[in-house]
Amino acid sequence: MSKIIVQGEGKVIAPADKVTVVLGVETRDASAAKAASDNARLMNETIAALLAAGVDQSEIQTSSYSLSTSQAEEPFGSKITVESPEFVATNMVTFSLNQTTGVGEVLDAAVSSGSNRIQEISFGLIDPRPQKDLALTRAIEDGARKAKTAARAAGVTLGRILEISEGYGYVAANSRSAVFDMATPIQAGNMEITSSVTLTYEIS
Repeated sequence: MSKIIVQGEGKVIAPADKVTVVLGVETRDASAAKAASDNARLMNETIAALLAAGVDQSEIQTSSYSLSTSQAEEPFGSKITVESPEFVATNMVTFSLNQTTGVGEVLDAAVSSGSNRIQEISFGLIDPRPQKDLALTRAIEDGARKAKTAARAAGVTLGRILEISEGYGYVAANSRSAVFDMATPIQAGNMEITSSVTLTYEIS
């Protein structure tokens, strides 16, 4: 049986409607207990600020916690006295908002309450399935068009589809979204959902 294999691509641009933030508190002290207690106090205040700013309790999750020492290394051959080690407590939380407006205000509230580390801000879609379905449809249509063109150019008759294999991509695209209000400027941007398919046709 003769066959022809083609690839199709489809793309959909959709505005982001969800944001995920990783932020936290880092405290330092010569005492491990003091570094940890200061961290706990500031993190509790940060979480309270997030809740007051509209973040749902169920969307806040501890992503990492550490208590370690930080000490400058003594240069080789140096007679400089190295200071006592400093204890560093770090507590990071991840939270999501099912909206992209007011993100700056939420971050400002967290920072004002004690958060001194913002590690990551990422955008996405609450439900990407409709966009994925549309991207897949466009990819199959693109593949079918290529198959018809190839068959016509080769002087063969295109038959039924024997196999379809697919893959997805999901990346942020360039955006001209407005900067939010007068708080910390955060741009949500658009999401680019891509789909690729490999179509195998029977030919005669």
